[in-house]
Amino acid sequence: MMRTWQGRLLGAGLVASLALTGAGCKKAEDGGAGGAAAPGASGGGTAAQAPAPSAPAQGRGAPGAGQGVLLAAGRAADLRVTPDGLRVTYLLNGQKPRLDGVPPQMLLGDLHVVSVEGGEPRKLGEGVTNVPGGLLFTPDSKHVLLLAGYNPASQSGALTVVSLEDAKAEPTVLGTAVSYMLPSPDGTKLAFVDAGRLKLGALPSGPFTEVAGEVSTAQFTPDGKTLLIKRRLAAAGGLAAVSVEKPEEAPRKLADQVGDYLVSPDGQRVAFQVRSESVRGLYDLFLAELPAAKPKRLAVASSVFAFSPDGKWLGRTENGKQDVPGDLHVGPATGGAGRKVGDRVEKFSFSPDSQAVGFLEKYDSTAGAGLMAVASLPDGAPKTVGGRVPNFVWGSDGRYVAFLSRFMKPEYSVDLMLYPLGAEKAEKVHKGVFGYGFMPGNTQVVFRSNCIRNGRACDFKALELPQKGEPQTWMQGIFSYKLSSDGKRVLATYARMDSDTYDVAVYDVKTQARKTLDQGVQVPVSFAGKDDSRAVYIIAQGPKAGVYSVPAVP
Repeated sequence: MMRTWQGRLLGAGLVASLALTGAGCKKAEDGGAGGAAAPGASGGGTAAQAPAPSAPAQGRGAPGAGQGVLLAAGRAADLRVTPDGLRVTYLLNGQKPRLDGVPPQMLLGDLHVVSVEGGEPRKLGEGVTNVPGGLLFTPDSKHVLLLAGYNPASQSGALTVVSLEDAKAEPTVLGTAVSYMLPSPDGTKLAFVDAGRLKLGALPSGPFTEVAGEVSTAQFTPDGKTLLIKRRLAAAGGLAAVSVEKPEEAPRKLADQVGDYLVSPDGQRVAFQVRSESVRGLYDLFLAELPAAKPKRLAVASSVFAFSPDGKWLGRTENGKQDVPGDLHVGPATGGAGRKVGDRVEKFSFSPDSQAVGFLEKYDSTAGAGLMAVASLPDGAPKTVGGRVPNFVWGSDGRYVAFLSRFMKPEYSVDLMLYPLGAEKAEKVHKGVFGYGFMPGNTQVVFRSNCIRNGRACDFKALELPQKGEPQTWMQGIFSYKLSSDGKRVLATYARMDSDTYDVAVYDVKTQARKTLDQGVQVPVSFAGKDDSRAVYIIAQGPKAGVYSVPAVP
């Protein structure tokens, strides 16, 4: 789903997770008190207990820090895992640029890479930034793309391509004033903007063809056959399409004054917004077949739009006004007339199986909430299942939708609700929830609740699906959690009270065994290695500072 004023959005599930965990997690990342180490393992039906308080030890690190394998010593930041999970990159000795107006979290440092199993770290570049877009991996994990010598004033750097598989291969510098870069979905091609000129070619070293000037960003279609380019406002903010196989051909212009755009999952068409001539300050929605057929207008004053995951449907709002969302219509992705399913819709999302659409209608922008409704496709009647709903998320197979609802009586509470598609009504899962989601395969819906310390210590609970009894407490006192890709393990962090650091533990869903992996780490902590076999993290305080890896099993 696209919003006019925010660009490309995260999926509904992630939006829900971020919105809900923000009250505790964001504050914890910025600073504040924490808690001591959590206990070792627990089994049976007993929940893992919260850490006990410990005496202050500011700046010296946790007494038990450094229990994992030290991958690299030193003051590290911006830990990232390659798509295959086999390596991590990190910035060493990062410094904030001496320039007014830069984000407070911005760093410039030396970029290194190391195997999650251990080995000799390798330096990849100097003056690399942690801001989004300054470092990318190709989807096949063969190369890393970085902007070395990054200039915060011009927001550009020297685009350098480094092989992750061949440590002896020389880095390739492709441009010196690169502000944007993007690898193709298969990792074989690269598009980048160097001094405003878009270039396209084969990784790692080209040759590269200069495609167009005054370009701000670009996007490959999922099939990798077409490159869509967005021009700067100085070039009328136009959108054009380029053949990846024939980049020497002139770009095929779609429109000027373009806002957001979205490519269908099959790469066959693009939906995009053009500044409306009839409704001031809003955008009309257009659709074009690729490669670059003549666009046709689908909707007037459309603010949000999205293709279904199977590429069959296109949802969009229509006839909106300033500060008033439009009505939601869903029609064929080929551009036919849509069916109205909701009034004043601000947020919507198709189910993963594309058999239904969920949306928040009669949306109150002041309250940031609306009525939760669901409609089966192609012609199911909309059904309202909840009120005062700020966000929602679909289960992985589309059989369930979970959402928060704000209740005012008998006392104010933000409660987690669950609606099985086709049921008469939604059922309440738990009161006072901060952060929720589905386990892979929809085996459980999980959430944080019973939070204290301003959301820094919460119970982690799970409800079996199909619903069986009451939610079970898996862990107590956690700050944040991450799920393994197979849904069999959970990484949990605990906010310490003696420093702005965290302890990390792993929990086995089947055996209910739990084990503390390390203490005094920085968030986030990530799964890595083959089949998420390891956890990787940074310790930033004390004599044990560095990058660590540890087996992610109890």
